[in-house]
Amino acid sequence: MQSLEAALLVLPDRVASGRLLIEGDRIAAIDQRTESRAQNTEHTIRDAQSKIQNPQSKIVLPGLINAHTHLEQTFMRGYSANRSLLDWLKNCIWKLQAAMTVEDVRLACALGMVEALRGGATTVIQHFKVPVSPHYTDAVLQAAEQIGIRLVLARAWNDRGANAESPEAIVADFERLYAEWHGAANGRITIANGPITPWRCSGEMLRRTVELARRHGAPTVCHMNETRDEVAMTVQETGRRPVEWFDDLGVLGPDFHVIHGVWVSDAERELLARRGATVVHCPAANMILASGVAPVAQLLRDGVTVALGTDGPASNDGQDMIEMMRLAAYLARVTTLDPQVLPPRQVVDLATVNGAKALADAGLGRLQPGAKADLIALDLNAAHIQPIGDPLSAVVYNARGSDVDTVIVDGRVLMARKQMLVLNEAALLDECRERAAHLARRAGVTP
Repeated sequence: MQSLEAALLVLPDRVASGRLLIEGDRIAAIDQRTESRAQNTEHTIRDAQSKIQNPQSKIVLPGLINAHTHLEQTFMRGYSANRSLLDWLKNCIWKLQAAMTVEDVRLACALGMVEALRGGATTVIQHFKVPVSPHYTDAVLQAAEQIGIRLVLARAWNDRGANAESPEAIVADFERLYAEWHGAANGRITIANGPITPWRCSGEMLRRTVELARRHGAPTVCHMNETRDEVAMTVQETGRRPVEWFDDLGVLGPDFHVIHGVWVSDAERELLARRGATVVHCPAANMILASGVAPVAQLLRDGVTVALGTDGPASNDGQDMIEMMRLAAYLARVTTLDPQVLPPRQVVDLATVNGAKALADAGLGRLQPGAKADLIALDLNAAHIQPIGDPLSAVVYNARGSDVDTVIVDGRVLMARKQMLVLNEAALLDECRERAAHLARRAGVTP
């Protein structure tokens, strides 16, 4: 059994000082102290193999859930400046993705996983856009298996437009992935259905892949209503807005994630609430690509579950989920002119319990007995955080990814005292720099 003692624990209904007991991959018990806050207490994790101590002040949270990213895009940072979404996709991203080798994918995704852990995410929904062959997809899954992050791999597909695959090939690869990887690594690795966009997928294949996913208890994720141009493309072809068309197809439900949801109409918001679907808010990507701002406050008021994502490093340039919490709060307030929307507790929920709800996994997103031992400890002893008024405000408005000190996934310590324990990070960085430069030259793309 492991014991973790911290100055503050972010529990489902309050922040309190106390101690967590971890047994195997679960939180076994929480022993709360009577005082509401404590400073400079010892933070300790002990087991037969390790003894990690840090006397600095800590706050422990459930591991954050990054509900949408493209980890392979770590090799594509810096290409989004001064480009619209469609220009960026057609003239940069699609060319780079087409030039990637299996080893490029493995290294890029391993780098993304390290960055995700350093940014506080213990669970990542990886919308994988380079399924050139099973070897590419397996390289991502093998990296997650080795590093120890909790990964949902949403296998991307399109059966229309550029790089379209045949329906038979798409279904066959899903059948293989569900059989070989769904529930692997003690349930830490799972598979999801990942249609790219409405305008690149046929209605028939949307129905077919969603039905297959539901047979395996897997979610479906899709980029939708990201820009006004994309909405217009679907309306022109189908006569319906994207969410309305998907509802006509019967694919909306509690297992469906609308990625972005920036330009959703009142009727679409009502449909999302009625079907129990999730909208994944990606504030940084929407800002840098000038796509717009998702109406998060309205969605929440309408009863829509909203989770939080970074999007890929090519359209965010980072994987810091703590930064995403701050951006989500700021954008909600500046667009509504209401200083009371998205208070800190609700923002933390976007990155924890709402992500768990989107995955239909009650064992994630909470510090409570029986929950998965996925958690992070932030070092509060920093000039940009101290002195602390409200602890949750400090997490949302003051903390940074660089303040993440300890990361535990499935009861395993992956990072301690800000040092990765599961790989040689310096060697990985050296190799990634070299491979990314070669990729850009092969693809003929410059930032």
